[in-house]
Amino acid sequence: MRKGVRITLRIVGGLIGLVLVVVLGASVVSAMRLKKHYDVAGTVVPHRTDSASLARGKALATLYGCTGCHTPNLGGQQLIDAFPMAKLATSNLTRGEGGIAGTYTDADWERAIRHGIKRDGTPLVLMPSAAFNRMSDDELGRILAYVKSVPAVNRTPAPRVMYPIARVLHAFRLGPEPLVPAEVIDHTAQRDPQPAPGPTLEYGEYMVGACKFCHGENLGGQPVGGEAGAPPSPPIGPNSVVSRWTEAQFVQTMRTGVTPEGRKLRAEYMPWPAVGTLHDDELQALYMALHQAPKGTVTK
Repeated sequence: MRKGVRITLRIVGGLIGLVLVVVLGASVVSAMRLKKHYDVAGTVVPHRTDSASLARGKALATLYGCTGCHTPNLGGQQLIDAFPMAKLATSNLTRGEGGIAGTYTDADWERAIRHGIKRDGTPLVLMPSAAFNRMSDDELGRILAYVKSVPAVNRTPAPRVMYPIARVLHAFRLGPEPLVPAEVIDHTAQRDPQPAPGPTLEYGEYMVGACKFCHGENLGGQPVGGEAGAPPSPPIGPNSVVSRWTEAQFVQTMRTGVTPEGRKLRAEYMPWPAVGTLHDDELQALYMALHQAPKGTVTK
């Protein structure tokens, strides 16, 4: 009996030791990769500051999730505070105390958004740049114009802390989305020109890219619909509830935030007020794309 106990203790001790070695190794690898310098030159994207362009930029910033992660006033927030995962705060994007707008050049903004790289050349954590990398100059320019126009917010983000689970996920590149997108982005890829706006499938497929951050690459929904703490996102592709709506019902839902079934959409998770500012032909294009999603789309 005692011999069996000793064997069990040795096995348990060995497993604990193995886990400690893995965690220690992952921590070293993760720390080294977070200090890596990316030699990527940012591009200056022209942007206009007229009222129409700023209004469009605000809608796009909401649509792409900027106001979800960085809050509506773009002052940032404590996005994750969970041991043994991580403590991660989003940046204050304004010119206020603790903000980055006062030091970021136009090229710095482009490098951060499209490439997930900070001003000092090191990578950003949890910045969904993989989804923004192919964003057109026109849309990026409008977003930048809006972000730079927002009033200053005095807020200094708490320092980043990566606990063991986050270190292991990062080191072994586990999880549904990369913690450090700069590591997987093709920084030399050429952006396809933005299709001409209009009620076409081509333009709709371009626009539907904004939906994938919350609803998944195949539009089949995700356990966490976007930023940390968000509820599950539903499927929105073929054979989903959305696919049973008429075009008029889809447009009406995006304009009012109320589905044909009478359910009210929560604006803090589904940015229908921003989507509702799109022109009719843009919503028609989006409707077309959602009804002709690529093969392999997971729906319920």
